[in-house]
Amino acid sequence: MSATKKALKSIKLQLEEKNSEAALYEATNLLKSIGEDAPEAAQVLIFRGLALTQLQRNEEAEKSYIHAYKLQPSNPLASVGLKKLFEKNGQWEKLGQLLEVLVQAACDEGDGQKCATTLQKLLELRVKHGPPEKLYRALDQLLPSSPLVPLLQSVPPSGDSYVPFPQPIYPPSSAAILPSLPTPLPHVLHLVASLPLLINLLVRAESIVYTTTEQKVKVGRQRLGAGPEKEVRKKVDAEVLGSEMGMRMVELLKEVGSHPNVDEDVRREVEIREFNFWRKLGACLPSKQAEKPDAKKTLSAKPKDVQSAKPGSTELPSTALFKSYSYTTPNKDEALSKTNDLANGFVLLGITGKGAEEGWSWVLEGKDEPSLFYDIELLHKYAKAFPESKMTDFIDDYCRWFKLPLPEPEEEEEVPVPTNGNESFAQKANKKPRNRRGRNGMNAKERRKARRAAGKEGLLAEDLDQEERDELVSGMTKLVDQLPKSIFAHRVIARISLQEEDWANAIAFGDKAKALVKELENERGITLPNVRASLDTTLGLACVPYFAPKHHPRAIRLLDGVLKGYPDNKEARFARARIHQAAGKWSYARKEFQTLIDAGGDEKDVVAAKEELGWCLVNEGELEKGREILEEVVEIRDARNEQEGKDDEAYQRARAWCRLGRTEWMIGDDESRQHAEEWFMASIRALPTFPSSYTSLGICYSSATPPDQERALKCFQKAFELDATETEAAHRLAVGYANEDEWSLVRTIAMRVMEGEGGLDGVAGGEVMNAKGRFAPQNGWAWKALGSTEVHYKNYAKAAQAYQIALRGDPTDVSMWVLLGESYVKCGRHIAGLKTLNHALELQSDNWRAYFNIGDTQSQLGAFDKAIEAYEKVLSLTETREIGIIAALAEANLSLGRQTAAGGFRQRSRNALHAAIRLATEVLKDGRSHRAWAWKTIGDATFELSNQESSIEEALASSEVIQPVLQHLVEDDTDRRSQVEGLGHAANLLQSSPDLEYTLETSIFAFAYRAYLLKNEPRVADPALYDFASSLHTLALRLPDGDNKTSCLKAAIAAIRLALERDAGDERLWNALGVICGTAGPQVAQHAFVVSLELYSKDPIVWANLGYLYLRLDDRELANQCFLKSQITDPDYAPAWFGQGMLAERNGDKQNAKALYSHSVTLSAGSLLEADLALAIATLERFLVPGGQIDINLLHQPAFALRHYCHQRPNDFAAAHLYAMICERLGLADEAATSLERAAAVLEEDFERTESADIESRYAIALCNLGRVQLAAKKYQASLDTLNNCWELISGSADGIIASLKPQCRLLQGLVHYWLGQIDESLEAFQNALDEAAASQDLKTKEEVAVLLSRTLWGLGGDDAKETAKSNLMECLSQEKPSLKVISTLAAIAVISSDPDLVEAAISELSSRPVESRIKEDPAGQSDLVLYLHALVDGNSEEAHKILEGAVQTSPGNIKSRNRLAEALIQSQQTKEAIAVLENEGRVEDVESRAKMERLKGTAEILDGEEGGMSRLQKSVVLAPWEEEGWNALGWGRRLVAEAEAE
Repeated sequence: MSATKKALKSIKLQLEEKNSEAALYEATNLLKSIGEDAPEAAQVLIFRGLALTQLQRNEEAEKSYIHAYKLQPSNPLASVGLKKLFEKNGQWEKLGQLLEVLVQAACDEGDGQKCATTLQKLLELRVKHGPPEKLYRALDQLLPSSPLVPLLQSVPPSGDSYVPFPQPIYPPSSAAILPSLPTPLPHVLHLVASLPLLINLLVRAESIVYTTTEQKVKVGRQRLGAGPEKEVRKKVDAEVLGSEMGMRMVELLKEVGSHPNVDEDVRREVEIREFNFWRKLGACLPSKQAEKPDAKKTLSAKPKDVQSAKPGSTELPSTALFKSYSYTTPNKDEALSKTNDLANGFVLLGITGKGAEEGWSWVLEGKDEPSLFYDIELLHKYAKAFPESKMTDFIDDYCRWFKLPLPEPEEEEEVPVPTNGNESFAQKANKKPRNRRGRNGMNAKERRKARRAAGKEGLLAEDLDQEERDELVSGMTKLVDQLPKSIFAHRVIARISLQEEDWANAIAFGDKAKALVKELENERGITLPNVRASLDTTLGLACVPYFAPKHHPRAIRLLDGVLKGYPDNKEARFARARIHQAAGKWSYARKEFQTLIDAGGDEKDVVAAKEELGWCLVNEGELEKGREILEEVVEIRDARNEQEGKDDEAYQRARAWCRLGRTEWMIGDDESRQHAEEWFMASIRALPTFPSSYTSLGICYSSATPPDQERALKCFQKAFELDATETEAAHRLAVGYANEDEWSLVRTIAMRVMEGEGGLDGVAGGEVMNAKGRFAPQNGWAWKALGSTEVHYKNYAKAAQAYQIALRGDPTDVSMWVLLGESYVKCGRHIAGLKTLNHALELQSDNWRAYFNIGDTQSQLGAFDKAIEAYEKVLSLTETREIGIIAALAEANLSLGRQTAAGGFRQRSRNALHAAIRLATEVLKDGRSHRAWAWKTIGDATFELSNQESSIEEALASSEVIQPVLQHLVEDDTDRRSQVEGLGHAANLLQSSPDLEYTLETSIFAFAYRAYLLKNEPRVADPALYDFASSLHTLALRLPDGDNKTSCLKAAIAAIRLALERDAGDERLWNALGVICGTAGPQVAQHAFVVSLELYSKDPIVWANLGYLYLRLDDRELANQCFLKSQITDPDYAPAWFGQGMLAERNGDKQNAKALYSHSVTLSAGSLLEADLALAIATLERFLVPGGQIDINLLHQPAFALRHYCHQRPNDFAAAHLYAMICERLGLADEAATSLERAAAVLEEDFERTESADIESRYAIALCNLGRVQLAAKKYQASLDTLNNCWELISGSADGIIASLKPQCRLLQGLVHYWLGQIDESLEAFQNALDEAAASQDLKTKEEVAVLLSRTLWGLGGDDAKETAKSNLMECLSQEKPSLKVISTLAAIAVISSDPDLVEAAISELSSRPVESRIKEDPAGQSDLVLYLHALVDGNSEEAHKILEGAVQTSPGNIKSRNRLAEALIQSQQTKEAIAVLENEGRVEDVESRAKMERLKGTAEILDGEEGGMSRLQKSVVLAPWEEEGWNALGWGRRLVAEAEAE
C-alpha cells in the first residue's frame, strides 16, 4: 500500500513539474501493477488522463477520465477533468452529455442542490450551444411530471436575482409561429413546475404539429395520383398525430389541464383541443381489421429502459432522465374511446365553452335512437348550454312540433333604461333587431317565449294551426341548411316533410341523413341500426306516393330491408302492401293487410288496413266480400265523423265511398250501377276535391243509355284539373281533342300527365334521358300523343325523345317504333331511323309502312337499290298498287340509273331507267291527276337513257320500252300540243324506225307536253320550259349542221325566252340562254351570262360557262379571270379547273395543264369525261419524246380515267386508241388489244359509210398498232391476220402517212413469222421492210429493220446468213451518222466473231461518241455494255469498270446503269464498292429495277458478311415475285447462310 502511495506522489510530482511523459509512464506501469480492481485505480487513471492532456493526446485522455469515472463515480476529479478537457477543446455536445450524466447521478444520490446547479449549467450550455431539441428535452425535466421536480422543490430558493418567465397567450393567435424562450432563462429553481414554461412548450408542440402537417399535405398534393385534398390530409393526420410529436402534444395538453395554477378558460380550451385531437385521430386511423397484427405496442410516455454501459467501454453511461420518449400510435378504438370519454365529460359537467358544442354534438349524433323522440333531458341541457346555437333553435321548434316540453331558458336580466333617455353601448348591444315578424307582430323568439309562458299557465293550444305549422316547417328547413352535419336535424325534418306530404324533400333530407350516418359510422367505427331502419322507413314511405310507381323499386328494396330486421314495423308493412297493389299483386297485398289487421293497434290504422283489404278482394274478383268490408269501413268512419264533429278523415271517407261505388259498378247489374252513381256522389259530398270520384262519375255518364257526353266531359275535366294523375280522364280528354285536331290541347294534357308521373324532364332531355333517370312510363299514350304533337309542329328531335320514353312502357308497340323511325329520319339521323324501322319489322314482318319508310330513307342516303327492294316489298304486301308507292319506286329507279351511269355501269343504268319509264307509264294510265309528274319522270329517264346508247341495238331495246309511252302521248295529246318545230309530233316518231336519237327525241316530246300541261302554273312552268330547252339543245349538239339543227336551236331559244318573259329574275334561265347561244351568238351568250351573274354572283357554273365562252373567243385573260372566280366561289367545281387546264395548255404550259387536268379528274370522280381524255393525252405526250426516261407509274391515273371515259363513250375511236397505247406502255397487252379491236371496228364502220381518206389513214394506223399489240400478247396468228389486212389496205396507197406505215407493217410481219417458226417468210418480210424503208427514205426505220434482220440471220447460223447480217449493218454504217443501235450490234457481232478489223472499227466509232450522246440516244445502255464486254475480253477490267462508272456519273438517276455497275463490281469481288454505288440511289418507281437493286444489294451484303442481306433478298422477291432470278438469289443466300452457321 505504501508503495502505491509513493508511486502516486511521484506521479503527482512529475505532473506538477510538467514531466508529462514520465508521469504517463509511471501511471501506466502502476495501473498495470495494481489492476483496475484496486481502490487507487481510479486515481491512477485520473493522473494518467491529466498527463495525456498535457501531452495533447486528448482522445486517450478522454478515455482515461471516463474509465476513472466509471470505476469511481463519486470521485469528482474525473468529472472535473473531463469538463476541462471538453471545454478546452470546444466539445460542447460531449460536455452536455457529461452534465446530463451528472444530473442523473445527483438525482440518484438525492442531492437537490447539486442537481439544481448541474441542471442550471446544462441549460446554459444548451441555450448557448444547442441543439434546440436537447434544450427542450432538458426543460422537460422541469415539468410537473418530471421525477426531478420533488427533489428540486426541496432546495431553498436561489439568491440570484429573479428573472420572470413571461406566460404566452393561450390559445395563440397563429399556430404557424413558434414561441421563443426569454433571454436569459430564469434559474432552474424558478422554473420548476412553472405554468408559463409548460404553456410555452405546449404552444411549441402545437406549432410543430401544424407546420409539419401543412408541409406534408402540400408535398402530398403534388404527387401523381394523390387524390383530393381531403384524402391527402386524412393520411397526413394519421401519420403526424399518431407520431411522437402528436403524442407529445396531447401529453402536454393533459399536463396543462391538470396544472393547479391554470385558469379555467385555459383548462377548458385544452380539454376541447384534446377532444378534437382524439376525434381527428380516430377519424383518420384505419379500422381494427385493417391494422397489422404486430403494429400494436404498449402506449407509454416513459423513457425507454436504459442499459448501463459496460465497465470496459469508453463512453459515458446512459441517462434515463434525458432519453427521448417513445410513443406508439393508438388504434382506432382507443382513440374513439378517449373521444367518447371527453365528450361525455363535457355533457356531464355541463361544459359550455367555445368549441365545446362539438362534444355535445358528438354525444347527440351518436345516439342510436329507434324513434325521433331523443332523450328530452339531453336536448334541454343542450339548449340551455348553448342558447345562441342553431341547434337550440331547432330543438325548440322540434319540441313544439311534436308537443314535447319546451327547454327552460335562463332568466334574462332586465337592463334598466336611463331616465334621461340615453342608452349605453352595452344596452344597445343587448337589443336585437326584431325580424321575421309574423302573427301578432311577434318574431320567432318572442313567440317561443309566449309559448313557454302559456305552457306554464296551462293555456297552450293542443294543436298547431296551419299558419304556425307552415312557419315551423319553413324555419326548421332553413335551420337544417345551417346544420349540414346533423343526423338528428335531417332525420327530424325528413319525417316532418313526410307528414306534410312533401315527398321530394322527405326523400332529399332522408338521403342526406343516410349519407351522414354512413360517414359517422366510418368515422367512429360503430353501427346505428335503429337510425338506419328509421331513415329507410321514412324513405320507403316517401317513395311510394312520389310519382308512383316511378320510385317503387327503390321503395321495395328499402322496406324489405327494414322488415327483415324489424318485422313489427307497421308503417313499412303497410307501405309495402301498397306497392304490391300498384303492381297488381293483389294477393300479396291482401296478405300484408291481413297481417296488419291481426296485429291490431290503433283503430284508425286497423280501419285503413281493412279498407285496403276490401279493395284487394274487389280486384281479385271477390266483389261481394270486398263490398261487405268496404261498407263496414264506410259505416265506421261516418259514425266517427258524426260523434266527434270534426272531419279529419275526409279524404279517407271520400276514397272509401268511391271504392264502394266502383265495386258496385264492377258488379254490373242495374241496381248496383244505380247505387254506384249514388256512392260516387256521396264521395264528392265527403270531399268535393276528390278527383277519382269525378272520373268514375264521368264513366257512368258516358256509359249511360243514351250517353251524356257533355256531363261526362265536364266530369273528366274536373277530375283532371284536380289531379294530373287521373290518367283515365286525361286519356279520354286527349282522344276527344285529337279527333277535333286540337293539338295544342292534346299537348297540354300530355304534359300534365307526364308531370304527374314524374317524367316531365324527358321533354327537355333532362334526367329522364340519362341512364340513371330512365323509367318505364305507365302512360305511354301521353308520350305518344306528345310525339305526334311535336311531329305536327315539325319538332322531330323532341318527337323522337317522346317516342323513346313511350317505348319504355310498351316495347312491343310496332306503330310506335315506326313513328320513332320516321322522327329519326326527319331530324337527320338516318342510320338510327333504319335500325328502328328494322326492329319494327322484327316485331311485325308484314308492316308495309315500315318498308315504305325504309325505302324513303335509303333513297335519301343514296342506296337506291335497297330503296327499290323496299318499295317492291311494299307492293307485294299491299293488295292494290298505290300510286304513291309506284311513284316512289319510279323515282328510286331514275336515281339509281343516274348513279350507276356516273359510275360507268351502263347496263345497270339502262335497266333502271327502263324500269322508271315503265312505272311512270303505269302512273299515267291510272289517271290524269299525276300527268305532269309522270311526264317529268319519263323525260328525265329518256334524257339520261339517250346518253347511254352507243349502238342501234341499244336504241332498239329502248324503243320497246318507249313506244308505249309515245302511244299514250299520241292518244292523250289529241290537239298536238307537244308538237316541236323541226321534229314534228310524237306520232311521226312513233311511225319511224328507231335510231340513236330516238330516245332523246322522246324526251323532247315528253318535256314539251309537260310544259303545255303546266303553262298555267307559274311556280312550275319555268322549270318545265327549262327542261324542254335543255333537251332540244342536247339534240342540236348531236345533229350535223343543217336545217334540223337550226330549228332545234331556235326552238330551245324560244322556250327559254318564253320562260324569261314569265320570270326575268331567274338566273338559271339566263345561264341556260347563254349556253344555248354559245355557238350561234357569242354576244347574246355573253350578255346572258353577265345578267345571270348580276342576279346571283356566287354561282360557279355561270362563271365557268363564261370562261369557256371567252376561251372559245381566244380572250385568254378574261377566261382566266372567270375560271379563277369560279374556283374561289366553289373550289370543288371540276369544270373550272378543267377550263384553266385547257387555258394553260393553250399557253404552252404542258406541266401545269396536266396537273390541272389531274385535279379536275379527282374532283369530278370520273363524271367530267373530257377531263379524263385530256389527262390521258397530256400524260402520254411525255412518253412520245425520244430518249425520255419517265416513270411508267405516271400512266396509272390516266389509264383509269380513260378506261372510265371509254365505258361512257364506247364509239370514241380516238379515246379507245389512246387507251390502248397507254395500256401497251403499262404492259397490259390483252387490254390494249381489246381496246384497239373496238377502235378498229368503229373506224371500219365509219370508213365503209364515208370512204374518207382521213378515216382510212386512221383505220390503217389502228390495224398496224393492233397487230403489234397482238404480237406482244403472243396472239401470233391473230396478229398476222391483222397485219395482212393492214397491208391490203395500205399497199396501193401513195398517201404520205400511209406510206410510212408500210415498212412498219412489213417489219411486224417478219417478227410474227419468226415467232410462228416461219423463218423463210420472216426473212422475206424483213427484206421487204428494208426495201419499203429505202423506198420511203425512212432511214430510222431502215436501221431498226436492219438490226432485227441481222439478229435474226445471226441466230439462224451459217456463214452466208452471218455475212448477210454484217453487210446489212455495214450498209447502214456507211450513212453520215448511223444510230448507236446499229454500231452496238455490229460491235457485238465483231467481238463474237473475233474479227479484229471490224472490232476496231466498231469500237472506235462507239468511243468517238460522247457519253452524253450515247446515253441520250441509247437509254438502255447497250453501247456501254458492248464497250464493257470488249474491255473484259481484252483483259482490261479497270477500263471496263471506268466505262460503267462514267455512265453512272453522266446519268446518276439512271437506276439501270447503277445496277449494271454494281453487278460488275460484285463479279469482281468488290462488294463494298457495289454497296456504296447502290446506297446513293434516288427514288425508284420501276418495280423490276427496284427489285433488281435490292437483289444486288442483298447479294453484296451477304458476301460482305452483313446481317441485312437476307432481308433485302426477301424484299426483292416481294417486290417482283415473277422474277426467277430473285428466287434463285434467295435460295443461294439461304444456303450460304446455313453453311456459315454450320461452320
